[in-house]
Amino acid sequence: MPVKKPILPFLNAAGMCSDSRRKGPWVWLTVHAGIPALLLLSVWLFGPVRVNTLLMDMLPQPARSAAAVKADGMLSERNGREAVILAAAPDFESAKTGAALIHSAFENSPVAESLSLYFDSSVIEGFTEYLYNYRFVIAGKETLRLLETGHAEEIAQDALASVYGAFSLIPLDNIERDPFLLAERQMKTFLSASMIAGGNLGLKDEVLSAHIDGTWYVLIRMTLAPNAVSVSGGKNAVSEIYHVAAQARETVPGLDFYFSGVPFHSYESSSGAQREISVIAVIALSLILALFIYIFRSPLPVILSVLCAVVSLGMATAAALLVFREVHIITFVFGTTLIGTCVDYSIHFFIHWKGNTALQNGYAIRSHISKSITMCFISTEICFCAFLLAPFLILKQFAVFSMIGLLSSFLSAYCLYPYITVPEVRNRRIPLFSGTLYRITRKFSIPAAGRIVLVASLAVCAIAFLFYNRQNLKIENDIRSFYTMSADLLESEKRAAQVLDHGSSFWYFIVSGSSVEETLQHEESLVLRLEEEAARGSLGSFLGTSLFVPSIKTQQKTRNAMKALLPLAPSQFEYLGFPPEYAEFFYDDFNAGRNYCLPENAPAQAGVSNLWIGEIDGNYYSCVLPLHASSESIFRSIAREFDFVHFINKAADIGRDLDTLTRTMVYFFLAAYLIITVLICIVYPWRDSLKICLIPFFLILSALVVLTMNKIPLGFFSIAGLLMVFGLGLDFIIYMTGKNNSEGLKLPLTPLAVVLSFLTTLLSFGALIFSSFAPVHIFGLTVCAGLSAAFITAMLLQAKSRFPDGQI
Repeated sequence: MPVKKPILPFLNAAGMCSDSRRKGPWVWLTVHAGIPALLLLSVWLFGPVRVNTLLMDMLPQPARSAAAVKADGMLSERNGREAVILAAAPDFESAKTGAALIHSAFENSPVAESLSLYFDSSVIEGFTEYLYNYRFVIAGKETLRLLETGHAEEIAQDALASVYGAFSLIPLDNIERDPFLLAERQMKTFLSASMIAGGNLGLKDEVLSAHIDGTWYVLIRMTLAPNAVSVSGGKNAVSEIYHVAAQARETVPGLDFYFSGVPFHSYESSSGAQREISVIAVIALSLILALFIYIFRSPLPVILSVLCAVVSLGMATAAALLVFREVHIITFVFGTTLIGTCVDYSIHFFIHWKGNTALQNGYAIRSHISKSITMCFISTEICFCAFLLAPFLILKQFAVFSMIGLLSSFLSAYCLYPYITVPEVRNRRIPLFSGTLYRITRKFSIPAAGRIVLVASLAVCAIAFLFYNRQNLKIENDIRSFYTMSADLLESEKRAAQVLDHGSSFWYFIVSGSSVEETLQHEESLVLRLEEEAARGSLGSFLGTSLFVPSIKTQQKTRNAMKALLPLAPSQFEYLGFPPEYAEFFYDDFNAGRNYCLPENAPAQAGVSNLWIGEIDGNYYSCVLPLHASSESIFRSIAREFDFVHFINKAADIGRDLDTLTRTMVYFFLAAYLIITVLICIVYPWRDSLKICLIPFFLILSALVVLTMNKIPLGFFSIAGLLMVFGLGLDFIIYMTGKNNSEGLKLPLTPLAVVLSFLTTLLSFGALIFSSFAPVHIFGLTVCAGLSAAFITAMLLQAKSRFPDGQI
């Protein structure tokens, strides 16, 4: 039979029409070889690509200045590698032994950037030396107050009490140069404010420990190396920690471990995501494979459809890595839905390949279905373009992943499938399922007017239900519901919070300045304001770099105040049993002690390492952490008082930004709907165009009803699911509206293809419903509800009132 020309002229220009058959494979090969080649070239030029597994990185960045976002990102990256391990046992020695086993296993391991358990003499000596070297310029506020108010004698008396008392924090090796024990005095300030010994922890036998409710806890702190947090659970440092801890439990009776920190949550979420990717992909592919074998009873459609899906997923992955260099693992979780979507084109080709004897070769089949599959491809790509425009990196990655995956599948069906030889006429028969579908449809066929009334009635019922439950129709995004930690990890976090008792609510300030000095001065201004709120009871305390390393201005002020100690030096040495000339040594040290401390000079034990962010794009940043805070609104108000302060509450900020992004996605949906409507009106007659364009409202109503019944608010991921429903749901009605059954055939080929397309897509998205990750679950539930409505509507509003008569 003569081959029709393509409806859409751009196909001819691309060399993918029947009049230029030889160009088709070259178009396919150019795309499928070009993207991997560009990816390999980019790896060679710019370094390796990677998969991101961090939980917080899947969320959109809060709307702040670019510099503040970078500073927050650097802080999050650093703190995201901090791990806390508590060795617990009924007796102290067992707990210390368990902690020592962990320490020895990772002491020389490349996965640990830093590791702290023992506060032995070398650690104390290094910290003491630091405090001693800067004793004249660094002092706590209480010491500075005493000096400035004429109470320097109290400092001298406190020093004598420590010397002749039973306990001293640091060795008295430098007492002949530090008779007022300024280094020890500052040590007390550091220990009272630092997170080193915060909460219930104290120093015992060179380790930080606590005794609570009959159990001893020994603390281990570990900073994992950047490359130690891998997407592969077998290579992840956390898996090694768990393995060593399990061995330690077997070695020491009564020993247990509790884990706290972002690495453990990232490991749990990423390994869970990997398992879900595998399970979802295997289940979806297996069910689709079984369905194809059952329908076609031939290995060729099965093998080619599976190959098409695998190639599409590979191309999608390569394109996402090429564009973004780093792709989040959640993109692959969403991307598994491509398995069902990509085989749609294969289904519509092979249905006619197997059952339509009026089409004598692959080119005739392609020409016969080109209008429908091309319009479906374009409409779906337009919807994914809306994802690409969203200011959310995960959605951009998902859009690129899906668009290239669909392009690959479309090109395979359009450029390569026509070369497949059709079976002999006697073998071109689809058994059983098509006959069953045929008989069911004939038995329950409804007149056209009745079908329209039924669809309208369902729409009215949906509107009534939504109106009755309108209080549940609200835009709300709560990231706390996105991730539910396992029972074991939840217990670990509770126990760690009880022992450490830092009082951190994960709210913090980012302070900026054009130099180190300006940043420290800005932080001191914020600290003064926080002290006012602490006096009012709005917070218990706070941590900041300037508490440990004041600004040069404050250090100069402190040095001038230290002059009040000079007259007391002779008598102080006399009380300590030193000759009077030692006072001259003290004067010399004071006159020579003009070195000022900077954050980079402070050892990690000073508590600065987790608070000082450092230089970014010419500016400097630090973090101030309020502890035991009562009200978030107070801190937001304080941040507005200073141009150089940003207050961050990630849970609230991201939730609020997701609300804004959800509204933006609604506008994207309307834009996509308008574009597709114009395109459909150009290609189809006005009656068919009206039918196609009215369907999305029914689909959305159905999805909203399902979400409302499950008490799921209208959040970002449900809106994203609705946009997917719009793109994929149109496919069914487009196929059914087109007259794709050849005259004289007794098989309902197009309805059968739509049924298979619906089942394969439903299997892919339906598997997401069983995901333990809430956004994936909501996304899958929304799409499945909408697609089911799309399928039912397409079947009710088909072009003919019933399938052709005849025996199968």
